[in-house]
Amino acid sequence: MVVPQAIQNQLKKEAFYGCVICGCPVLEFVDFNRKGTYPDESRQQEVFLPENMVAICPSHNIKFQTGEIDYTLLASSKNSPFNNVHDDLAFATTSPDELAVSLGGCTFVNTSRLLVVDDFDLINIRRMDQRFIVMDVNFFNKNNELVGIMFENSWSSERSKIGDWSIEYLRPKRLIISNKRENMSFEARIENGNHLRLLADGLWYNSRKIQINRSEVLLDGTEIGADIKGTVLTNYDVGIGAESAIF
Repeated sequence: MVVPQAIQNQLKKEAFYGCVICGCPVLEFVDFNRKGTYPDESRQQEVFLPENMVAICPSHNIKFQTGEIDYTLLASSKNSPFNNVHDDLAFATTSPDELAVSLGGCTFVNTSRLLVVDDFDLINIRRMDQRFIVMDVNFFNKNNELVGIMFENSWSSERSKIGDWSIEYLRPKRLIISNKRENMSFEARIENGNHLRLLADGLWYNSRKIQINRSEVLLDGTEIGADIKGTVLTNYDVGIGAESAIF
């Protein structure tokens, strides 16, 4: 069941860009008047009524599908989403001032396309309503298979391997996405109000391994972006870019 993008956008906005139950910014979309989002998606009638739908994180989606939580919680949370009640815990900056993102040893201000390889965006980050962080992250494995996608915080992965993914929203404002089977991890943390720090290990593109630590961005073990290391760069078209063919 693929929810139309316009309805996804509506549900994200009314949820203040977080799971209505816990505030996690990684989102899926369910109709709380029916179950069966999976495993048998093919038999579901694709009729989408936003008033009966809600944005929740993958963990709470699983609990809904298995009956650990019921539709009454989703319906009440839709009318009183977590991020509206607990604004201080939302994955959002504290003011509309410029967003700074730390990627390896560099800091980028007002730069959305943060990591680009072969002109393909692997990490793209921006804000909605001048506060809420929305992210595009493409999770390739070493076989160059796209095993997970986050697009404007909407989450998609192979349903047959959903158990491989762990998505945690920790306090304060720390998101961790990991996949034990693929030995893959991604972390985004808001620090000091308007500063976002990114860390990653085991991401891949074109069979080249990507690692992001506090001081380096590595492609196949070689640092990229070394010439701008230690700088603060504003309004760049691309933060760190590389060509996989040279590695």
